[in-house]
Amino acid sequence: MPIDTEGRIDRLLQRLHSRGLATNTTTLYSEGVKTKLRQAKFSLEKLGQLVPQEDQVQDATAGPVSQGLLNTSELVGFYCDSFWDSLRSALDILGQLVNELRSPRINERKADIKKVAKRVHLTAPSSPLDKALDELLKSSAFTQLEEYRNCSMHRRLPFIQTRTVIMSISGTAGYAYSASSQQITIVERDLCTNPWALRPKVHAGQRPVVTYSERLLQRIRGKIDTVVVRLP
Repeated sequence: MPIDTEGRIDRLLQRLHSRGLATNTTTLYSEGVKTKLRQAKFSLEKLGQLVPQEDQVQDATAGPVSQGLLNTSELVGFYCDSFWDSLRSALDILGQLVNELRSPRINERKADIKKVAKRVHLTAPSSPLDKALDELLKSSAFTQLEEYRNCSMHRRLPFIQTRTVIMSISGTAGYAYSASSQQITIVERDLCTNPWALRPKVHAGQRPVVTYSERLLQRIRGKIDTVVVRLP
């Protein structure tokens, strides 16, 4: 059975303990990466539940619609933001873990994945760890995650297009067909390709919120795996 990212981190901790290299902070950072990945996965599961749902529309003749503080579209935005932030935070905590195992270290309050990668490149150029970190930071997955997260956190929620399609299903008359004359509502939500654009472009099916985010999580996990296996 393939080892997942969390399993690789657990194996790293076992190696560190067996070699007397483990500290309280290495354990904290290792668990921190795992926690942020779980939080990203939790947000993704919530998106899977919310994306197919319609926003409730108030009927002027029926009185106000009962709903929570956020409507469905706002909840989708909230969990997108949570997903991007958790996944990006996992990388900065990974940087702290790398920093903890390197010498000289960067001050904890100033360290992030980019600064740690730069320090590794200066002190151990072309090493397997240097190449793994460089591959991570130059990957399209990291670039896309960084763009969505920074725009959402520091500027505004990136544009999410919602399409609601009402399909009518019918069949040949005279048959006991259970779906005859039924209507089905399908809700599709897609991310814009450039979160910074004020005139966003959305290509239907290119970045559907859930499947695109699932792929992004998988790709980032792969980059984390490559870094973790190159640690002591």
